[in-house]
Amino acid sequence: MQALKASWGDWMAAFQQRYDRLPRTAPDVRCPNCGARELNLTFCGLPADRVGYASFWCDGCLTGIHLSRCAVPDDVPMDSVHTPVEERTAHTPNYVLVWPTDEDE
Repeated sequence: MQALKASWGDWMAAFQQRYDRLPRTAPDVRCPNCGARELNLTFCGLPADRVGYASFWCDGCLTGIHLSRCAVPDDVPMDSVHTPVEERTAHTPNYVLVWPTDEDE
């Protein structure tokens, strides 16, 4: 297993850069952990409310964060939490989660 180089704060900064560009892709945003331009952002939640969970990870190093209670813009695809995992359009890999620490508060 590789050592994590990026903090929760680093990941949140990358997430915000990516989120601010929605619904467009953001190939210029680099992974804060490995530097790859392979970041993915998917949402799963309650489509009627446009609120859900965000999964944000890098395909290069399979590291990322998971956020809850995120506002999902109207023009951004999201899966319903009521859809079985195997039927969802977004397939999220098993990635290493970065957690906040006391320094991140």
